[in-house]
Order: sequence, then C-alpha cells, then structure tokens
Amino acid sequence: MNRDNLVSLVHSHQGQVYRYLRYLGAARDVAEDLAQETFVVAFQQSMQSQWGEISNKPAWLRGVSRNLFLAHCRRAKSNPVLLDTESVERAEALWAKEFALCEDGSAHLAALRDCLEGLPQREREMVELQYRLQKSRAEIALAHGLTEEGVKTLMRRVRASLAQCIQRRLRAGGDTCG
Repeated sequence: MNRDNLVSLVHSHQGQVYRYLRYLGAARDVAEDLAQETFVVAFQQSMQSQWGEISNKPAWLRGVSRNLFLAHCRRAKSNPVLLDTESVERAEALWAKEFALCEDGSAHLAALRDCLEGLPQREREMVELQYRLQKSRAEIALAHGLTEEGVKTLMRRVRASLAQCIQRRLRAGGDTCG
C-alpha cells in the first residue's frame, strides 16, 4: 500500500472506525488513538502482502479496532470497562445491521442533524450541554432549573425520541445509503 492508498483508506473509513469504537464504549481520546492504531495495523498488513486478501475491509477494520479496544480495556485497570465476548458480538451484529449499511454513516448523521433541529429549544440546549460541552447533570440541572434526576429522565426521553426520529427518517428515505 502506498501513501496515497493509505490516505484514501483513512479518509474513507476513519469516521466509521471512530464511531464504532465510541459505540463500544471508548472515550473520545481513546477512540481517536485506537482509530489511528487501527490504520497502522492496516498499513503493516499491507506491507506483508496480506492486505489484498481481505475482501471486506470495513469489517476487518472494525475487528482490528475491537481487538485493540479490548486490549486497551485489559490494560486500563484503573478504569476498567466490563465487556464480555457475547456483548461484543451482539454489538458487532447490531453495528453491521444498523450502521454499516453506508460506509461512512452519513445517512444516520444527516437524520440526527434533522432530528436535533426538530427538538424544542430547551431540549436541544440540554443535548448541547451534555454531549458537545460535556456538562454534568448537576450543571445542566442548575442551568434549566431542574433536579439532577429530572435531567436524567428528560435526557432519557430525548435520546429515545431522537432514536425513533432517526429510524423514521431512514425508513422514509428508502435507500439508507442515500
């Protein structure tokens, strides 16, 4: 694999590998590091002439990233993530069924953006505080005059509503790879 092929591979699959690692439970910084390491492994495989034998490269990249994440979890004794083989296999099956239909997941991201725009202002602000600005429940509760338990309940409802909205939009779009 030459430099241009590697750059193309990274541009084509980096987002999916990163999202898959986040889906498995990796923190943002860990997911970024492991995604990069995944492509280092791919490059090493290509140097050993095994890369051409891989027929489903996105699935292979997910497998490498999953193994790297599990190895990371075993090393991170101070902050362990409890995953068993069955859970990881279920996660992989769900990912392959729901998200890997489109190589880059762009249909899901577009649906999420549309669904977020449809939320009431207060709920949209709360999503922004929690996910983009990484604010705690206590900080969100204070900003919106709620209890922490109220924030937890409301965010659970918002996530469920967004999930339903995304599924509706994807079904309505017919071809999920739009």
